[in-house]
Amino acid sequence: MKKILEKVAKKITPPKKEIEAQKKLAREITEKITAMKGGHVGVELAGSLCRGTHLRGDNDLDIFVFFPPELSRNEFEKEGLRIGKAIFRGHKWEKAYSEHPYIRGKIGGFDVEIVPAYKIKDASMLKSSVDRTTFHNQYLLGRLTERHKNDVRLLKQFLKGIKAYGADLKANSVPGYVAELLVLNYGSFENTARAMAEWKNNEVIDIEKQLSENDARKKFDSPLIIVDPVDLNRNVAAALSVDQFARIIAASRAFIKKPKEKFFFGAKQKTLPVSAAKKLVEKEGLITIEIGYPKGEISDVLWGQIRRLSKKIGSALEMRDFKLIRSAVWSDEEKSIILIFDLEANRLEKVMKRTGPEVTNKEHSEQFLKAHKNALSGPRIEKGRWVAEIERVHWKATEYIKKMLSQLRKTERAGIRKALNKKSKVLSDPEVIAKYKKEKEFCEWFSTYLRGKEEFD
Repeated sequence: MKKILEKVAKKITPPKKEIEAQKKLAREITEKITAMKGGHVGVELAGSLCRGTHLRGDNDLDIFVFFPPELSRNEFEKEGLRIGKAIFRGHKWEKAYSEHPYIRGKIGGFDVEIVPAYKIKDASMLKSSVDRTTFHNQYLLGRLTERHKNDVRLLKQFLKGIKAYGADLKANSVPGYVAELLVLNYGSFENTARAMAEWKNNEVIDIEKQLSENDARKKFDSPLIIVDPVDLNRNVAAALSVDQFARIIAASRAFIKKPKEKFFFGAKQKTLPVSAAKKLVEKEGLITIEIGYPKGEISDVLWGQIRRLSKKIGSALEMRDFKLIRSAVWSDEEKSIILIFDLEANRLEKVMKRTGPEVTNKEHSEQFLKAHKNALSGPRIEKGRWVAEIERVHWKATEYIKKMLSQLRKTERAGIRKALNKKSKVLSDPEVIAKYKKEKEFCEWFSTYLRGKEEFD
């Protein structure tokens, strides 16, 4: 393990020249903002670069501009955008959103974000969610040693390698701040990996011992609970899904048992040949839906809506007796969103048996007999209950989904409604294969989906 970790560390540690270039640009931007006239009262480089835990090639600069807490929300947003636009003058930028709007873009090959925040004394005075950032910086800068920083990079790369890293809702994974806290809590990467392999449901980590484990579990309903050291009212692992939590545990167990470099950089897998993919696509019960990608939507908000849509369709299918084996979602985040539903069968028997109340229940019996007087067969008595055979309204899953999509175009939330009206189609098998042949990103994702096996295994 030691040899593997040393080898990986060399690959992922940013070279001195890269760090100097990043810090030089960060210094230039902070100095420029400091010299600007306006209502801001401070500027600070935040994030992993500030704390020295970023990975090689990560060119993200998070610059926070602070404003006095008495500034109105309207002026706060206005001033934050004004400063951001001034910094990006002559460069490519866009308005983005978290809890409030901010400006992000590219400067000299670096991804730069200019984020406004309120200058507050402690987390109890929060006026926006990003106000905690400066406290995160202060907390970690005073505790992370050079050894810790190296181990944080190893943990981040391990999580990236098993596809369980990222702060956004698309990933449902572990953000960088959580990786830093885990290493701080357990002391090293190896200790963290061994601890993760033994995690249980509702695992509680509270470095500052602010809450008892029982109180933490009552306060937060999550597979992993990490109490924010600077704000006991926040679980910093709240975005982690049950599947990603389980994936981290399983991968950690496998790595401890047999350490390999593939855990850090992903197992190299060839995509399935078109002929093999075609056989799996053509099996009865695999349904692929393509909808448009709505531009201008906040990514986290949209991914929440995408997952809700997938769950809604899956639940509706199961309510109509189509047994769902599994489902998945994917997007290129430019043109399309793909929803997959793998059913035991696409078609059901046209006739279904409906079991009613016990004959001894007079009131319910009368209601059942009235409702099923024109049944295809029955009503009759079986094991003391009324039974009737009726024709299903929906017995083809594909046809039912098509009708459902036409309804959803009118009723869904704004982002998904826009996506559905842009495009919403159940793809035929040849159309799925054509997409598989044509689009590399989709091909790689769909190949992994069809294999149905954990990539670290």
